Amino acid sequence: MKALQVKLTGFITLTLVALLGLANVSHAQTIRNDNPYLLLEQVADRTFSRVADERDQINQDLDYFRVIIREEMMPYVDSTYAAKRVLGRALKDTTEEQRQEFYAVFREYLVATYGRAFTQYDESIHRVEFDNANRFDPESRAVTVNTRVIEEGRPPIRMDFKMRFDKTDELWKAYDLVVEGVSLLNSKQSEIASVIRSRGIDGTIELLREKAQEPIKPLAEGEKVS
Repeated sequence: MKALQVKLTGFITLTLVALLGLANVSHAQTIRNDNPYLLLEQVADRTFSRVADERDQINQDLDYFRVIIREEMMPYVDSTYAAKRVLGRALKDTTEEQRQEFYAVFREYLVATYGRAFTQYDESIHRVEFDNANRFDPESRAVTVNTRVIEEGRPPIRMDFKMRFDKTDELWKAYDLVVEGVSLLNSKQSEIASVIRSRGIDGTIELLREKAQEPIKPLAEGEKVS
């Protein structure tokens, strides 16, 4: 289990820092899917406006974060593509049934992971500088959206969101986050590969399912998001 518990706190918390910081940029109600830069801003705005509006319900049951994340964020996260990348070379050794089960479990694992990280954010100390949306080339089908997380008294943190155009859904989706040159996707690929070697694909699926089903609760000091 330790293989799934390392290196996540910084990545996931910083993801939320960026998204929450962007939530104040735009208040548009319609997602601008023709521009991935604007899409990120607007998805963030809708997600965290809803968090604010439904704070009483969240405080009564932290698992309600899952509902908001599934409805507002996950349509714009390419979890299937990310899951394939995480499986890497192990993908060819799985059956179609195993692959579909892994994709579904990995998606719910991400939902739970984001939900736990939501309990850690302090919006009072961060601001975000975001790439100019006018930089987007409409002919592009893959982009890297650069952001910088600013905290007074500390060096800026570079965060790059990798996005691709999903031709099936005709939608821009994020599939990776690179923090100071380190890819979350590559990190998870290494961790999952280790678990597959020790437990096999079925054991890995079961382990992810267990983690995804754990109740969302505030993290203790020093505890990892996993």
